[in-house]
Amino acid sequence: MRICVVTSAAANAEPRGPHHAAAAQEAFPDAEVIFLDLQPQGATTADPPVLTQAPGVRRLTARYPVRGAGGLAIAALAWRRFRVRLARAWFRLTGQITEALFGAPVIGLTARLKALQADLYYAHNIDTLLPAARAAMASGGSLAFDSMEYHADMGDSQAPEEARAVPILQARWLPRCVLVTAASEVLSDVLAREYGIAQPLALYNTPAVEADLPAPPDQGLSLYWRNSVVGFGQRGLDDVLVAMTQLPADVTLSVQGRPPFDGGAALARRVAELGLGDRVRVLPPYRPAEAVKLAAVHHVGLCLERRGPANHTYTVSNKLFDYMMGGLAVVVANLPGLKVIVDRSQGGLLFEPGSPGDLAAQIRRLHADPNLRAQLAANARAFALAEGNAGVDMQRFRTALKAAFPPRA
Repeated sequence: MRICVVTSAAANAEPRGPHHAAAAQEAFPDAEVIFLDLQPQGATTADPPVLTQAPGVRRLTARYPVRGAGGLAIAALAWRRFRVRLARAWFRLTGQITEALFGAPVIGLTARLKALQADLYYAHNIDTLLPAARAAMASGGSLAFDSMEYHADMGDSQAPEEARAVPILQARWLPRCVLVTAASEVLSDVLAREYGIAQPLALYNTPAVEADLPAPPDQGLSLYWRNSVVGFGQRGLDDVLVAMTQLPADVTLSVQGRPPFDGGAALARRVAELGLGDRVRVLPPYRPAEAVKLAAVHHVGLCLERRGPANHTYTVSNKLFDYMMGGLAVVVANLPGLKVIVDRSQGGLLFEPGSPGDLAAQIRRLHADPNLRAQLAANARAFALAEGNAGVDMQRFRTALKAAFPPRA
């Protein structure tokens, strides 16, 4: 039996696929498990720790051209971008969805997956669903899908053709999946209702258990916000900067993630404009394996999502679970997916999304009452150790996978 777990992200940037590949190998020890990721030409990344600890999983990497990879790559990239424009125009004209509609990196992925002749294709990220589905049809194999996001409404970064294509694509293929997993219980309910499918298995983006944690500072109140990219927009960074102007001087903020295209210039201007130069630190990009310990040296973790994209309403960012594993109290936007975890863990406070004033009020409560902050932090850590961790989630996943895809005779 051959199982292919495929993602359009690089292995070390994909929060779920490597865990699922390793768990599939544990569920089916005699199976050949392939983890296929996508990376730009010339990029080299080590396996994430979960794959290095799963020697039975074979990693394959499909490359796509980028501007910095040389003359031939530039020509190949231009051709792929033309195909994306053509695919989106074709969709607007006919309603037909092709591989290239979801971007240049996945062009050619269908052929690559078909060549593997897998018995099960487990697609991660919406841009791999159509290639995996077509490969499964060609090989007579089964299809599974991981909905890490509410892909039909991802916000201002999503091309309009993609947003319109997602419901069509999912309506066709999700009912044919032997297993659908979702990134939250709320999202699981929504997908079951919208597509008339069995309740997807809710698997949160939880970290491995961290036994030894560094200590936070003894003085002041240290806030921490992390994102894949440190930039403004619907993730709410500006809300906490405005809130900082309403908080005592010993409240500090650390932000961490990759810099945006401007290298962080807009953030530096905004910090200076608000007079926060000595209270806001911008930390260098982090490696996912270090996320929990980097969070643990702070007091309070922030999830600042604004209302707007349905994805923010239904999903739960993995940083929330990293904060809790790191022993931080959390202050979290009062959105349905996030609220479920805060209520269950009793590990933090909720604020009105998009309201710097209410955000500041909740942070002031923690600043004024260290005992409350300590209790919330202890609750968050206890929740992380008891259920908010990858060990618990992957045991549930292995059970569901074996039930959905029993080995063939």
